Amino acid sequence: MQFSHALIALVAAGLASAQLPDIPPCALNCFVEALGNDGCTRLTDFKCHCSKPELPGQITPCVEEACPLDARISVSNIVVDQCSKAGVPIDIPP
Repeated sequence: MQFSHALIALVAAGLASAQLPDIPPCALNCFVEALGNDGCTRLTDFKCHCSKPELPGQITPCVEEACPLDARISVSNIVVDQCSKAGVPIDIPP
C-alpha cells in the first residue's frame, strides 16, 4: 500500500515539475501536496487552483521551511505569473 502512495506522489511530482518547470526542486513537494488536496479535479487546472484563496497560505509555510530565500522569491514570482496566465491574477505578499 505504501508503494502505491509513493508511486502516486512520484507521478504527481513529475507532472507538477512538467507544468511548472521553473519551480525550484525544493518546493515541488509543497505544490504536489497542496494542489493534490485543494478540490480541483486535475493537477494541471491552474485556473481552479489559483481561484482557491487559501492555497498560498497552505503552500507558503512548506516553501519557507524547504527553500532558501532566493528560491522562495522565485516561487512567489512563478506562482503569480502562472495564475495570471490562467486568467486568475493573485497577489502573494513578499
